[in-house]
Amino acid sequence: MNGFRTGATRIVDLLSRRAAMDIIGVLTSGAVGERALATRLSAYNSSVVSQRVEDLRRIGVVEMVPENGDLRLSARGRRLLGVIDDLEAWAADIPDGSARPLR
Repeated sequence: MNGFRTGATRIVDLLSRRAAMDIIGVLTSGAVGERALATRLSAYNSSVVSQRVEDLRRIGVVEMVPENGDLRLSARGRRLLGVIDDLEAWAADIPDGSARPLR
């Protein structure tokens, strides 16, 4: 894109980072404490999970529950689920193997 970064490009970049989509996936089931989240995502280093939670909080996808400090998807995060569903539907007809991972 010749150095041009749209908002969508920045969001896709963030969502493609380690643990980001897994965090969103866990939070689709409801609020969870950060320690419990790290335990459920034990395949990742806890500092990676913490950093990604902070990234997702910064863009308004994840928020803290005021009453107990648990993490949950915000209204913006729940709207993102619809976008992800649309992307999944769009990608469903890509022939196997043609959408190779970029890394």
